[in-house]
Amino acid sequence: APQAEALRRIPDETIRDLREAGLWRILRPARYGGAPADFGLMIDVAEQLGRGCGSTAWVYINIVAHNWMLPMWPGAALAEVWGENPEALIGSTLIFPRGRLEPVAGGYLLSGRWPYASGIDASDWMMLGGLAPPDEAGGGDRALMPLVRAADLEVIDTWRVAGLVGTGSKDVACEKLFVPAHMLLDPRDARGGPTPGSPTTPEAVYRLPVVALIPHLVAGPMLGIARGAYEDHAESLRARTSVYNRSRLAEHTTVQLKLAEAGVLIQSARLLIRDNVAEAARLAEADERPSVADRARWRRDATHAAGCCVRAVDLIYAVNGGAALYLDNELQRRFRDIHAAAAQIHLSWDINGPEFGRIEAGLPPSNPNL
Repeated sequence: APQAEALRRIPDETIRDLREAGLWRILRPARYGGAPADFGLMIDVAEQLGRGCGSTAWVYINIVAHNWMLPMWPGAALAEVWGENPEALIGSTLIFPRGRLEPVAGGYLLSGRWPYASGIDASDWMMLGGLAPPDEAGGGDRALMPLVRAADLEVIDTWRVAGLVGTGSKDVACEKLFVPAHMLLDPRDARGGPTPGSPTTPEAVYRLPVVALIPHLVAGPMLGIARGAYEDHAESLRARTSVYNRSRLAEHTTVQLKLAEAGVLIQSARLLIRDNVAEAARLAEADERPSVADRARWRRDATHAAGCCVRAVDLIYAVNGGAALYLDNELQRRFRDIHAAAAQIHLSWDINGPEFGRIEAGLPPSNPNL
C-alpha cells in the first residue's frame, strides 16, 4: 500500500502477482482461458485485497469486472480482444457526457476526455461512455459504450488526490478515433436478460444487469478497507494504553461499544451485498429478468452497505485519537481511501435513495439505463 501510494499507481509486481495467482482469469469465458465463476467471487477477492491495500482492490475490481461485462458485447468484440491476447486487461471510465460519437460508415468516430480511468497503466483496452445522435425512433442523444485500445488514448496525469492515490485514475482522451460497430454496446441491452453477446456466450452470469450491480462491485473494496481497519484496531487494543492516563484502552466501555458497532456495520454491509448478488443470480439462472423495482432496490442496498463501511471506519478512526494522524499509522490511509471510494457516483445515496423511492411510489425511473 505505501509503494502504490508513492507511485500513484499499482506496482507492476502486484499486477504480475495477481496474474500468477490466476485472479485476472475470474469470469473470463473458458474458451479464452478464463475461469467461469459466480459473480460474487470477484467481490470476495476485492474484499480480501482491500484488507491490505484499498487502491489495489479498487483497480482489481475495476478491471476484472470487465471480464463479466465484455461477454455482453457482440461475439466479434471478444474475438478481437481476447482472441488477440487472452491475458488482455480492460479498464473503463463510463462517463457518457464526456464522449461524443459521430456516425460514419461501419461505426462511429469517438472524441472526448474522460476522468477517473482507474488502472489505465495496466489496461490493454478501455470501455468508455459516449453520446450518439438519436436513432430512427427519435428522442434525445443515445448513450453507448465504445471499447477501444488503451494505446489509442492519450493519458493525462491529473491524479493528485487525497485518497485511493495508488489507483492511478488519470484522464484519458481521444479525437475522432474510429470505433467499429461491433465494439459498441447500448447499456439498455445490459439491463438483465439476453444481450448482444448471448448467442456466443449464453451463461447466466453474463445476463445479470450491469447498472443495478455496479454499486456492489465498488462496495467490495470498501468492505476490505473497513475490515482491515477493524482488524488492525482490534489487534492494537490488546496492548494499547491511553497516553493521557496510562489506562488500558480495551477496558474503556466507549471503546468496546465502538468496536462492536463497527463490527456489526461491516457484517451488515456484507450480508446486504451477498443477498442481492444471490437473488440476481437466481433470477438469471431461471432465465427471468429482474424488475425495475428489483434493480433500484439493489442499488439502494449497495449504497447503504457502502455507507455502513464508511461509518465503521469513521468510528474506528475517531476512537484512535491523535495516533491516527501519523503517516506511519495505516489507519490514516484507510480513512482517506474509504472516503475517496464513497465519492464514486454509483454510491451516492442522494441519487439511489430517491430513485428507489420514486419507483416504489409508482413513478417511472429517472435513469433510462436502469
